[in-house]
Amino acid sequence: MVAMSLTAQDLGNKPFTVRYIDEDRLYQQYVVAQQYVALQSKLKSEFQQAEQKKRKEIETFYNQVQNKYQKNLYKTQKAFEADQKKLEQMQEKAQKDMETMQKSMEAQLNTEQMKLANEIDVFLADYAVKNGYDAVLRKEAAMFINPKWDVTDEVSEGLNARYNAAHAPEAEAVPIVDGDASGGTAKEVATPE
Repeated sequence: MVAMSLTAQDLGNKPFTVRYIDEDRLYQQYVVAQQYVALQSKLKSEFQQAEQKKRKEIETFYNQVQNKYQKNLYKTQKAFEADQKKLEQMQEKAQKDMETMQKSMEAQLNTEQMKLANEIDVFLADYAVKNGYDAVLRKEAAMFINPKWDVTDEVSEGLNARYNAAHAPEAEAVPIVDGDASGGTAKEVATPE
């Protein structure tokens, strides 16, 4: 571990300002991070359901083969071997399908995680410059940081405000009648939804 000590001369006699974020708390508070966690749960659930479905299909066919074999319902050895081969093919296909699904799920999650991390990094760079901070660290990067330098809530509020502004519904024009009930002129007034 390298210890770093800066003096006023090293900094050109200006204060070095550092703040930090608690990444775990930020992920709990930021709506896009919450969406990522929800996507992760959804994909995991879909994967487990698909796996169960494949397992049940294989198990059902296996039980049919066993039942048929025990009751001597196979007319030829060739018919029995054909069902055994079909069972093996079902198992191989299920394994390949699940591997493909897993890779697809991982790729989707990696893409979303990179977008999330990039959004946070871009926001933090802007936030640091705007507030005159020399650095904004992750809490996990330090052995100790005084809690008074925690800007997690401020950052999550800013990220959420940026997200909400980018995803706000467009104002919709609603006709308003100007005049009396006998007939007036219609005006369009923009109203938020």
